[in-house]
Amino acid sequence: MRLRTRRRAIAALTVAITALGLAACSTPGAGDADAAEGEVGGTMNLATTSDRGLAPLIESFEADTGAKIEGTFAEAGALNEQLRIQITSGTAPDLFRSSPGYSSPSSVLNLQAEGNLMDLSDEPWAEFIPESFDSLQQADGGTYAFPTYGQAMLAFYNTSLFADLGIEVPTTWSEFIEVCETLKDAGKVPISLGLADSYIAQFMPLALAATLVDGLEPDFYERLEAGETSFVESEGWREVLEKTFGLIEDGYTTPSPLGMPGDPAMQQVGNGEAGMVIMPSAASPVLAGMMAGGEDEMGNFAVPATDDASETYVAFSPDYLVVNAKAKNPATALAFLEYIAEPENISSIAAATGSIPALSNAEPIDNALNNTVQPFLDEGRTAPFANHAWPGGKVAEALITTSQQVVEGSKTIDDALAALDAAYQESLS
Repeated sequence: MRLRTRRRAIAALTVAITALGLAACSTPGAGDADAAEGEVGGTMNLATTSDRGLAPLIESFEADTGAKIEGTFAEAGALNEQLRIQITSGTAPDLFRSSPGYSSPSSVLNLQAEGNLMDLSDEPWAEFIPESFDSLQQADGGTYAFPTYGQAMLAFYNTSLFADLGIEVPTTWSEFIEVCETLKDAGKVPISLGLADSYIAQFMPLALAATLVDGLEPDFYERLEAGETSFVESEGWREVLEKTFGLIEDGYTTPSPLGMPGDPAMQQVGNGEAGMVIMPSAASPVLAGMMAGGEDEMGNFAVPATDDASETYVAFSPDYLVVNAKAKNPATALAFLEYIAEPENISSIAAATGSIPALSNAEPIDNALNNTVQPFLDEGRTAPFANHAWPGGKVAEALITTSQQVVEGSKTIDDALAALDAAYQESLS
């Protein structure tokens, strides 16, 4: 294992990489083999959204290697803006967080196309990356990102409320509607929906699209890219929007959801005023903190979209770390990735962040979240969040904007699908 080889070299040579020594190394580009052969030590700069789950591993890695990791942690939006400036000026960290596919200016495939990332195909953990992630991190035959953890788009529910009303977890769309009816009849909000925070408008469509598009219309994006179809022509995407807005029209969501922010919507599920909320699993620790019984009172399930439970797919996407193609300390960056990729370490990160291990060799985690998602991973019934695969971010913006307009009544589903097509074409130009 390369990391152990690096550690033996550290012990034998008592490595302390200086600025002069780093300057003497060749500047690594994408796939530069010399970058992996350097010595581990010195200072390595890391930038990501949080040290949650990483902090104990950073400490143990530093103790084991003698290296120093200087971390910068910021909210995703602020971090993305900061990284774009640093990449342009040549001051970006050695190792930093990047979002999947083309989903933002600092996402993996946008940075790869600009020559800003190191090819990680030869790293020992690369063989354990799920194939469903390929379209989010592979280009020109290379692999350009390390999946730190995965998050799933699921329905989270108040287990006490479900038990009081005798509700069983639904596995089909008809059962899901029956659950909504039972909650509504009991005077509860079936699905708490906070569209005052506009990005939340994506959540239900992304959950349903995993089944109705990726599962049942699996060649849609390939044909879309080839110009052979469109969102308007897609039966899957039309059904996604019909079911999403149908839930609102039928009174199965928060009344006037455009006036409800996201956190109060979650709070309604926490205090039992509402039964369910559809959201990414990375937000589940926040919801658990709003419940009297904490995690024990928070259940979850895959959102069904058809009346055949075997057709259900889960929207599942990774969060990434990438290595700067111009990293000053690439050897330590690669060694740290190899260290956190060890099965017990990648699982500890997921457990600490309320997420799912994104490498297939990770140690199993026995909690409600992982117990829901793991069978879908094992059976290959997961698909990336659709907005992560769309180019440029414009299609996601169109989905958010037109969804709110459909809810307020100024646009139709046909208008929304046409807007997605227009945004897609604009992204390609």
